[in-house]
Amino acid sequence: MATAEEPQAEIRPTRGTADKTNKIEALAQQLRDSKGSVLLDYRGLNVGDISKLRNDLREQQVDFHVAKNTLLRIAADRAEVHVAPELLEGPTAIAFGLRDEVTPARLLTEFVRRNRVVSIKGGMIGGRSLNQEQIGRVAELPAREVLLAQLLGALQAPMTQVLGLLQAPAREVVGLAQALADKLEGQGDAGAPA
Repeated sequence: MATAEEPQAEIRPTRGTADKTNKIEALAQQLRDSKGSVLLDYRGLNVGDISKLRNDLREQQVDFHVAKNTLLRIAADRAEVHVAPELLEGPTAIAFGLRDEVTPARLLTEFVRRNRVVSIKGGMIGGRSLNQEQIGRVAELPAREVLLAQLLGALQAPMTQVLGLLQAPAREVVGLAQALADKLEGQGDAGAPA
């Protein structure tokens, strides 16, 4: 029986537990920081393929990690991101889009088309879980810059039309004034003695 004076034995986490805790926190932070994430079943890829994919994705500001499903589930809970349970079955790798929501979906969809041995499981955008089909539709969206340019063009078109309508009466008045001046000048020249 322990008395109040006896020091309690300190419970120290094992190295494995500390590593898992660090991985969970890192995954949770990336889930919070990313614009969108895509989960990939990487069966069929060797270490070299995964490294090449990771490097290719990094060039486009997409981080790629192989993750244990349990750690990813805990990290998602901590980051308050919903991940459908069926997405966390089998071998899982996750791509975090740091720049926009579309890039990881587009790049991994292209990768899957070239490497039929892997498949997209689904992903998360805006804290919501998306299935494989929805990620495929996201991948078809134009890049963020293109969408912004299209939006700007759509906004400018009506303003240009309104400006044209506002300028039309002014152009007509100037045209009428010029025609009147030409007519008066023509009459003045005809009535003057030579």
